[in-house]
Amino acid sequence: MDYLDIRIKELTSEAEEHLLRSSQPLGWLGLARRLFRGRLGWTVWANIATQIVAIVAGVWTAIEFFSATDVLTAVKFGLSSAVLILIAVQLKQSLIPHAQTERVLRALKRVEILILARDRKT
Repeated sequence: MDYLDIRIKELTSEAEEHLLRSSQPLGWLGLARRLFRGRLGWTVWANIATQIVAIVAGVWTAIEFFSATDVLTAVKFGLSSAVLILIAVQLKQSLIPHAQTERVLRALKRVEILILARDRKT
């Protein structure tokens, strides 16, 4: 717990504590689960499906690359394997901004809850 969390805990009442506990920041697994829900959940599912296809095809072309006997076949499968695996990695990295947005929105909702609770008190 850092200084700000301690200060918030000192300034909140019991009713606000319940709200704060229910809006705690999510861990990595909770954040990953949350990515698959909501309005943009279908895009994450499509992204993951495309990643799986790209990885399977990349591994298959890598196996073909290592079993190639002539240079042209090796170049064809080697280049295909490298491109497919790079596509899979790039698709995985495309989820990072979405996860960061979810974290920021959750923090903003937490602040909003605190402000609304303060306004109700007065």
